[in-house]
Amino acid sequence: MPTFFVEAGADRVGDLVHISGDDAWHMSRVLRLGRGATVTLVPEVGTECEAVLEEVGPDLVSARVLAARRRAREPRAQLHILQAIPKGPGMAEVCERLAELGASSIWPVLTERTIPRLEEDQARARQLRWQRVAKEAAQLARRHRAPEVHHPMPLADVVKSLRQREAHLQWLACDQPSARTSISAVAWDPGEPTAIVVGPEGGLSPSELDAILESGGVAVSLGPRNLRTLLAASVATVVLLQRAGDLESNQP
Repeated sequence: MPTFFVEAGADRVGDLVHISGDDAWHMSRVLRLGRGATVTLVPEVGTECEAVLEEVGPDLVSARVLAARRRAREPRAQLHILQAIPKGPGMAEVCERLAELGASSIWPVLTERTIPRLEEDQARARQLRWQRVAKEAAQLARRHRAPEVHHPMPLADVVKSLRQREAHLQWLACDQPSARTSISAVAWDPGEPTAIVVGPEGGLSPSELDAILESGGVAVSLGPRNLRTLLAASVATVVLLQRAGDLESNQP
């Protein structure tokens, strides 16, 4: 059953929910849903509503709530991914994968060895596109929220911002395969938020890695093989979600 995010509060049986924008277009023109089709609406994390479509148009869809239920679909582990922007369309692919897996937020970062350098208007346009990709992927995965995709920023600025926002943030820098500590064995608390830093194809510079380590971070390996930056964040996310028990099935 297709899943869509809606405004909070639309969770009572009989409520009429209006859906507009890209989601209305997707329902009517891509999925070709018609009157009488059923969908899942998510008004807030932990709540799903079964709804039937009453009116369907490319600009506006109306759905009537038939039933509401509690579901736990979001991971317990809060993972914030700092991903060096890859060349070409790769960042959209990274956002799609991470949104499906369960990342809490995605921070496209510029590192010393990052090749793409974006003008402000380019950065804003790409952020909007990456956010749209993340939202669609999260809905397809039946998550209850989409990860926020932030505006591209230098790595040092993102590190500073996250340290101010998260008092107990754990830092893991993917420095494989040279790091001695495996991400599957590193000391880690799934109950505390975690930042995973993934460098570009050329890796993080020594000064960037040192800055993370000096503030209590740990360099971790993803195995003996050299993974592309497009894959590294997804592998790290899967390993930590598995360690946290977030890949176990707890639904009927």
